[in-house]
Amino acid sequence: MAERKYAVQRPKGAKWETLSLVDDLGQGKAEFRNAVNLHGAGPVRLIQVDFVSDEALADFDWRLIELHDPRKGDRPKPTVVAGSERAKPKQQPAKGKSTGKARGPAGPDEKVPVPVKTYMLAFLFGAVSLAAWALFYRT
Repeated sequence: MAERKYAVQRPKGAKWETLSLVDDLGQGKAEFRNAVNLHGAGPVRLIQVDFVSDEALADFDWRLIELHDPRKGDRPKPTVVAGSERAKPKQQPAKGKSTGKARGPAGPDEKVPVPVKTYMLAFLFGAVSLAAWALFYRT
């Protein structure tokens, strides 16, 4: 018969490190609260572990019960240009109404960089290719 336990874990590299493994859900929740107090700066999770067979404890199924993630919800949003201040959020018009000022997805005041060097290189490459074709493959 499969055995059920409860594990408290925290991330360690690409894997999860088991801090405690207990038999009872109440004891697991107490261990989880203790781990959040000790390791609260990073994520901590409480999972239900159902071992598939008694012979191999490495073969199991698990289900998340509780997760403590201190970064959830208040992560900083990336800025367009490093070091610049974020623009203040604009008032959105009511649903179905348009202000008429917007000129496409960039908005009226947002500056969009144009890759002039790329366009110039493409033009020069085309001109050189055309000149080489005219010199070597004249008809």
